[in-house]
Amino acid sequence: MSQQQPEAMSNMTSDEARSLCQNLFATTNELISLLEEETSLLRKAKTTQITPLNVHKEALTIKLSHYMDQFKQNTDQVRKLAPEALLKLEQQRAQFQKSIETNHAALIAMQAVSERILQTVSEKVSAKQGGPEVYTAGGQVTNAGVKRHAAINVDTAL
Repeated sequence: MSQQQPEAMSNMTSDEARSLCQNLFATTNELISLLEEETSLLRKAKTTQITPLNVHKEALTIKLSHYMDQFKQNTDQVRKLAPEALLKLEQQRAQFQKSIETNHAALIAMQAVSERILQTVSEKVSAKQGGPEVYTAGGQVTNAGVKRHAAINVDTAL
């Protein structure tokens, strides 16, 4: 199933050009806010609260892509008809890039923490410990010789 590319608007008005830029600006602003919220939740290790944001983030990304396709098809006209709106979009681009980079760094940090936890749990589980101590007929304390896996306590309150 292929998506149709938006056609260039040969007779785009200045209102249409400004409207397209405003749509791009508003959608990007919404995405920036969502990324900042997600980053905050990642830093607080509240990962279960992130899942609902993903649906909204995906919808915004699709919407932004649609507006970007329209913009690409009409770039020359937008430059001529709405230069002030284009300048505002260019300034916003730096903020958007920063939000993406900050979110990406938080995701990488969360992944590293998760991997460390899994590695620690794996090491603890696979570590063999001596079996229980028993008394022999002579009253000596000895190890039963049975090796067992280590017990793990899980603290679910992070």
